[in-house]
Amino acid sequence: MSEPITGSDEAVIDRPLNIPEYFLLLCLDEKKGRLLLDGPTVGMGIAGAAITELARRGRLEVTGTTVRSIEHPEQVFAADPNPPAWASATDLEWPLEQVWDIINAFTRHRDAEQWINRFSRQSLRDAVAASLVKRRIVEEGESTVLWIFHRTRYVERDHHVEQELRERIRAVLMEGLPADDLTWPLISLLRTTRLLHRLFPDVDKAKVRAAALTPAGSAATRQSMAEALLATENAVAEALTATTGGASALD
Repeated sequence: MSEPITGSDEAVIDRPLNIPEYFLLLCLDEKKGRLLLDGPTVGMGIAGAAITELARRGRLEVTGTTVRSIEHPEQVFAADPNPPAWASATDLEWPLEQVWDIINAFTRHRDAEQWINRFSRQSLRDAVAASLVKRRIVEEGESTVLWIFHRTRYVERDHHVEQELRERIRAVLMEGLPADDLTWPLISLLRTTRLLHRLFPDVDKAKVRAAALTPAGSAATRQSMAEALLATENAVAEALTATTGGASALD
């Protein structure tokens, strides 16, 4: 499996950001444009976010042992009395479409954690970043370290997008508002990647754990999303153990 996640000529449309885009935005220092986490951890977080977003949209069924692609998401939400707006949509925005196509074309058994490790490469991160650039939410630039090493940076142009998202997450964690199918997975991903307490240092850990582990959104997709988020947590924990030689608890 060596298919790259490539660029896109997709027209810019007015749509909400998806979970991978929101997660990457939260991983960026809004002024300096650098990542707040190491690259491999961000990569696994974005890969997990992509699998979770596809489960949220009814395009993947995720269990503890396998990931199954779904051609007709409207069937997933058929019993939902209040189906989400995308329940009848068949199109996916780039690069989610490429991720789904790769999973759909794969004929052998592979679980969510294996897919997360597969998609944790920089190509998916770059594609998600390019999407944010195209939406004019961040601006791409370069910096030089020690006059030799060139680094790409993504400085925010539109601060309102992240500010609004942070307010929604803070309302869940600090004010007890119920999470939804966006804030719940993002809180889980931020907790898994050890970024949440850097962004919200005053939040009680017990409230974080409760919000991260309490599924929200459509009953049709909650379990698949929860399995994708658990697989992300496992992938990050295993990578951390391999790097440090010992496990590190989340709380």
